[in-house]
Amino acid sequence: MNMFDAFEIIDLTHPLSPEIPTWNGSCGYRLEIKKDYDQMFRVQKMVMHAGVGTHMDAPSHRFDDHACIAEIPLDELFAPACVIDVSEKAHGDYELSVGDIEDYEKAHGSISEGSLVIIYTGWCQFWSDPDKYRNVNGDGHMHFPAVAPEAAKIFLERGVVGLAIDTISPDCSNPQFPVHEILLGAGKYIIENVANGSKMPPKGGYVIACPLFAKGATESPMRLIGLIPKDL
Repeated sequence: MNMFDAFEIIDLTHPLSPEIPTWNGSCGYRLEIKKDYDQMFRVQKMVMHAGVGTHMDAPSHRFDDHACIAEIPLDELFAPACVIDVSEKAHGDYELSVGDIEDYEKAHGSISEGSLVIIYTGWCQFWSDPDKYRNVNGDGHMHFPAVAPEAAKIFLERGVVGLAIDTISPDCSNPQFPVHEILLGAGKYIIENVANGSKMPPKGGYVIACPLFAKGATESPMRLIGLIPKDL
């Protein structure tokens, strides 16, 4: 029996393509053909920014003396998943609050140490429409659901391995990026642009987070996989 027969497998990753939404509006992603089938194999060159699509920010993305992608311990990339669903009330200027965490823990129990917290805002519904996903209003700034700094501090108290969200960033309106500062400064990782968060249970599932094993990288595209026990 395959060990994974006991699990439903969920792909929490958006596919890469040149059209995907990004922070600055251009992902730089393309595939260039270096050799083609007339030379037996099609050989491609992949061109892209490191922080595109569903991707991971390592602590070194913000702090030069912190861990890069390749230095994140493997046992922190396979973690229990706690999914906080705020999709019913999330909007372009919404921030996950301490109250949201308290409501989650009242319903599902405390966020356990070593968990990856996934914030499901429902914003991923706009992934195929970069204008709606980035949501740049008349003020020239993007507006999408994010996380309040006070909430990020609670996650640190719970001892999570990282934070994931289905938007471009857990920081939006504050140019100082306080959530990045708090979490990356504490050695945690951040995953952005998560797909299919609604398919994961609030608690009891697992995630396998697989960024490129790239020495010195501060960000990396990744495959994020959810595992749900079939007897849950």
